[in-house]
Amino acid sequence: MLFVWNDDYKTGITKIDQDHKTLVNLINDLYEAMQDGSGGALLLPIFSALKHYTENHFAEEERYMVEHDAPDQEKHFQEHKLMVAKLADLESRHRKGEAAISLITLSFLRDWLKNHICMIDQEMVLQLKGKDVVQGT
Repeated sequence: MLFVWNDDYKTGITKIDQDHKTLVNLINDLYEAMQDGSGGALLLPIFSALKHYTENHFAEEERYMVEHDAPDQEKHFQEHKLMVAKLADLESRHRKGEAAISLITLSFLRDWLKNHICMIDQEMVLQLKGKDVVQGT
């Protein structure tokens, strides 16, 4: 296992935390596939799952932020757009047969998720705490 979920990643927003755990599981699935030599073969289905994840999770998170009038929405939305663009680039490079794309993808996903949750999402949570929309952080 490459990425172990812990309480540092919790936002206190149940649906968002569940979605983040899904991405952690996808990252760990990719890591395990790479460990047993099947990373390349499994990467396209993982990209498909990540595309589904980003479309649904980001839409939900953005809707949540708008609904609760969270500050700095554009900054947060821009982070989401960058992630979607990076995933599209990585998938394109993988389809072209670039070597080591699995390691590049794995490192990017792990680092992006940790940074996004620990910085951007936690900032959102702090801003929303006074609005009584965050459960027990």
